[in-house]
Amino acid sequence: MERHSIEVELRTESGKGVARKIRRDGKIPGVVYGRGKEAKSIKLDPSDIEKLLFSNAIIDLTIAEDDGEESTVIIKDFQKSVIKRELLHVDFQYISMDEKITVSVPLHLEGTAAGVHDGGVLQQLLRNVDIDALPAEIPSEVTIDISELGIGDSLSAADLDLPEGIDLITDSDEVIVTVVTPTELSEEDEEEEEEEFLEPEVIGEEDEEEGEEAAEEEEEKDYQEY
Repeated sequence: MERHSIEVELRTESGKGVARKIRRDGKIPGVVYGRGKEAKSIKLDPSDIEKLLFSNAIIDLTIAEDDGEESTVIIKDFQKSVIKRELLHVDFQYISMDEKITVSVPLHLEGTAAGVHDGGVLQQLLRNVDIDALPAEIPSEVTIDISELGIGDSLSAADLDLPEGIDLITDSDEVIVTVVTPTELSEEDEEEEEEEFLEPEVIGEEDEEEGEEAAEEEEEKDYQEY
């Protein structure tokens, strides 16, 4: 598992509008918590973690004003703005390299399903699985061979071949991938289209801006306790 080091600042400000002020200064608010430790409010440069958001990377986090103490963390959660998709807030979780943690890992499909050669259509219903593993043993992805799948066949989470020491948290009955006939796919598409057109909605540019402002205000309320 990849490992990175970043430095953040302790955040002492509180109250309404603080998060926006931090963002105007080119940074984002955040919090680090877990393992029975006191939660700490921080602020950091978003460019330091943008590429790590989906990687389960192990991070050596240093808080500048906290005597330079280094803590081992992972990114537990983050929020982005509704329209612009800009990073708004990030949660870090303290971890121990000797204790298992629960993370979500992407699935990688290997091979071409035999049923596709026979005219079937491959449908991937699950793109990530939750596992328990020691931080250093978290895989970057979990591979599943689909080459033997014929039309009508499917593979579930129970079919995953996980390395020793890694426990599956996702329900083992969850279907990952299946091969269907084009007829089945067309029927599903028609049902989805009917549902989509039951309540048509038009969103204007003004509504989008108002929606983003509302989302940011809600995010500030959620995190102003930090």
